[in-house]
Amino acid sequence: MNKIGIIGTGLIGTSLGIAIKRSILKDIEITGVDLEPSFSKQARKMGALDKVGRTMVEVARGSDILFICTPVMVIKDVLETVGGELKKGCLVTDTGGTKLEVMRWADMFLPNGVDFIGGHPMAGKESHGPCNAEPGIFEGKAYCVIPKTGASTQSVDALVKIIKSLGSTPFFIDAAEHDSFVAAVSHLPFIVAASLVNTTSNSPQWGDISKLASTGFRDATRLASGDPIMHRDVCLTNGDSIVHWLTQYVRQLEHIKELIGSRDSNRLDELFETAFEKRGLWLSGLNFPESIHRKDVPSVPNFSQIMFGERIANKLFKAKGNQSKKDDG
Repeated sequence: MNKIGIIGTGLIGTSLGIAIKRSILKDIEITGVDLEPSFSKQARKMGALDKVGRTMVEVARGSDILFICTPVMVIKDVLETVGGELKKGCLVTDTGGTKLEVMRWADMFLPNGVDFIGGHPMAGKESHGPCNAEPGIFEGKAYCVIPKTGASTQSVDALVKIIKSLGSTPFFIDAAEHDSFVAAVSHLPFIVAASLVNTTSNSPQWGDISKLASTGFRDATRLASGDPIMHRDVCLTNGDSIVHWLTQYVRQLEHIKELIGSRDSNRLDELFETAFEKRGLWLSGLNFPESIHRKDVPSVPNFSQIMFGERIANKLFKAKGNQSKKDDG
């Protein structure tokens, strides 16, 4: 029987446990623990755990595979606490939102004979805690995999098997690249959401303004309802990448501010139309312009006109056709 340990039974840890128990994987026993005892008790009631451990060390000692599903800064403390207690051949992985610091901590605290593979499921929701756990949050999502130097093929295969059983797609990536990429598409969005909430709610007229806030404001600020500790830890461990993307975002805002101030109708139309096109292509599983090829998509009337309207579809493929002529030339 494979014994899996889960340290941290909040949203991700509990969702992970339930998903594994409901998967095709057999002969799995899961033991979990959380610094908040009510979390691990709730996780067991929800079917995520077979047993509730008394301490992190107890869970770690009995595990063939150990998942650390805590806020990022806590991962360091967990690795330091359990590192010397792990049995030889144990696979340790995490679900933290940043990876460079986590990989460095694994080097510091894990002994030879213990494999570490950094992990990050690109899944979640703004609500947190085990009561909000859903095994389906992993389905169809990328799951980042960052093996530590020297990790065995057997350990990588074991983790990949679990990831696939969740309905996720393993995505092998370098730690630095991971941190830069998720800063753009995960960390920047929740910072923007938090900033938008604070900007508007700081107005003396917020009481009246809030009465007009509807679906657009709610959707744009959804991530501000996420776990504040998780967001803080991400910022503390991925500061350089986040600052880089924040700088790019501020430049974009300044550009839009200038266009609005100058009442530049044509350039405003172009800016918003471009954003409309690019988001539509992303939602369709395409990237513009590098990976889109005319032969790879249905005809304009069947696909692009539905997604973007005739004018934008024609503009899109005209631009791609011009680029192809340049490449051929």
